[in-house]
Amino acid sequence: MAKKLDGQRKRRVNKLYLKTLGCKVNYAESEKLANFFKKEGYEIVENEKEADTILLNTCAVTKEAEKNSYKWLNFYKKRNYQIILTGCLTPFLKDQKFSSNGQIKIISMEEKQRLIEKEEILPIRRRVFLKIVDGCEQLCNYCLVSRIRGRIKSVCEDWLIKECQRLSNLGIKEIVLCGINLGSYGKDIGSSLKNLLLRLAKEVKNLRFRLSSLEINTIDKELLTTIIKLTKEGIICPHFHLPLQSAANRILMKMGRNYTVEEYEQVLISLIENIPDANIGCDVMVGYIGEEEEDFLATYHFLERMPFGYFHVFPFSKRPFTPAFKEEETVSYQKKKERLKILLTLRAKKIEKYCQKFFNKVRSGILIEDDIYLTDNYLNVKVKNVQKAMLAIKVLDFYKKDKNFPILLGEEFKGG
Repeated sequence: MAKKLDGQRKRRVNKLYLKTLGCKVNYAESEKLANFFKKEGYEIVENEKEADTILLNTCAVTKEAEKNSYKWLNFYKKRNYQIILTGCLTPFLKDQKFSSNGQIKIISMEEKQRLIEKEEILPIRRRVFLKIVDGCEQLCNYCLVSRIRGRIKSVCEDWLIKECQRLSNLGIKEIVLCGINLGSYGKDIGSSLKNLLLRLAKEVKNLRFRLSSLEINTIDKELLTTIIKLTKEGIICPHFHLPLQSAANRILMKMGRNYTVEEYEQVLISLIENIPDANIGCDVMVGYIGEEEEDFLATYHFLERMPFGYFHVFPFSKRPFTPAFKEEETVSYQKKKERLKILLTLRAKKIEKYCQKFFNKVRSGILIEDDIYLTDNYLNVKVKNVQKAMLAIKVLDFYKKDKNFPILLGEEFKGG
């Protein structure tokens, strides 16, 4: 890789901006790539206008995500940046030639893993993403990512402990533990996510951990008990993302999801009963092959009834290399749009209701940009005229209502 980029550095291409699309695993990998390229002689900048080179870490989980990756690629091409392209889009590019003048260099998924395998994170802010496991062996019928990422590959426990201790010593206040299938951590190395969390709680101090996303069928009783215990102790953030996809068992079976709605509800209720302030989110797919109106309504009513603080909604789109790609679609584009709109309206209500629950209450927040703090329960709060790394925040009201996640208004809580 170093040889590939020698020519760029000779042309004074030294300032690198990271543009990351998609999941938290991509963000974790970008932070490691930043360290690699810093060692290669690049200066990492936080404003793309200062950069000569863009590291574009792409996503292709849905058709829309793929389009968005191409959009950003073309955006930077037209503005004559040198581009280092990596991420889940790269398997689609094997037979494509972008440029004859060396403007674009592609780092394949395999090459990227080799570059970052033992690389430390280059922390840019007080919050970092740490990938602890790659790959997924569940192979849901619609999922492209599990085919691209391959089998489970867990990072050594001892290395993770040392890296977290290093980051704590650097002043990092939150580490987001990431994985394509986070709950599968350790299955290939004789460990488990439960064991890792207990070690982190014991051996790493002065920061908090956040779990990025957990598949419901990886949460056994021991892991659930551990998560609840460590959350009550303030070690794990009270924010859990549990992908749902559908609340119709018939559709879950067609998707190859390997759990039932009843099993999902049992875990969710256990979390809420033990951690009442927890912000629980999920992913939902509309218009999957075979989804009837009654299936959609089952999902709608489940989302309405359950104590979700937010959820993400995606229309189903066929992805290559998956079993669903070969099946005939049964839900029209227009029907998908209608169902998407209905769920987005419900989502806005759920988000507003959850946020209002914390007005005039105090939460712990870390500074993530300018004067915006992220609370332990995943609320964005604007606190004016304060720039402390970590803050006790009294949440006051809405500052800016956004269609995805609003920004709340808060003030420093000084006791009393």
